[in-house]
Amino acid sequence: MTAMSFDNAPSLTASSEATPVFVRIARVLRSLWHFRHIFSLDKAPDPERTDPLSRWFETSLKILGIEVRASGERPSATAFLIVANHISWLDILVLRSLFSTCFIAKEEIARWPVVGPMAREAGTIFIGRNSLSSFRETLSASRKSLDRKIPITVFPEGATTTGDRLLPFKTGVFDLCTETGSPALPVSIRYETPGGLQLTSVSYTGDESFFRSFGRTLREPRVVVRVYLSPPVFPEGKTRRAMAEASREAVENGLFRLSSSR
Repeated sequence: MTAMSFDNAPSLTASSEATPVFVRIARVLRSLWHFRHIFSLDKAPDPERTDPLSRWFETSLKILGIEVRASGERPSATAFLIVANHISWLDILVLRSLFSTCFIAKEEIARWPVVGPMAREAGTIFIGRNSLSSFRETLSASRKSLDRKIPITVFPEGATTTGDRLLPFKTGVFDLCTETGSPALPVSIRYETPGGLQLTSVSYTGDESFFRSFGRTLREPRVVVRVYLSPPVFPEGKTRRAMAEASREAVENGLFRLSSSR
């Protein structure tokens, strides 16, 4: 592994060999060609049909040389809160390729050109960081999705890391579980080389630009994303804080399981 340093970013580990420039250019061109299809897709999740957006994300990951390996069992219930550790913008592509789900995201994304409108079409629920009324509206919109048997995905750390640690989970969103009876599904995400060594070069943290993170991802010859689904955490007899703590422990145990197995 080779350590690379970036301004305003921690030392990040990457593969010892970079992808040839012509391969990187090919990936970008193929990604742009593939991107044109998204405008005609029905993006909203629907548990009653095959999800074209999940397939689109699956192809996007393959174009970038990223392989997803999921383990663990999906819950029998269809309405649940997916809670995952957060490392990269790739997390969204990975989880949306595996689940027909809506995401809870910061309201700033709604104002982004192109991405904002498409996120709305995909059922994204936006939340204001400092507004109690916005939080209540988020919970209300999330309940409606759960009532329609559509899972909700949230990153309860509230920030990204390089994957070297797990931050405390914010508790507010777990009201969805305690008030609706829906379980939380803890999901652990780890990025690796094909040989099983952890990659932090694909992380997207701090004030770093998306294009810088995307450029580092393109440099990786191959990326393996290992995803572990822990057993659901049910809300019966638990407060939202207890739900958050139990879910975090499950995600942490899942990360340990991924790091100690090949």
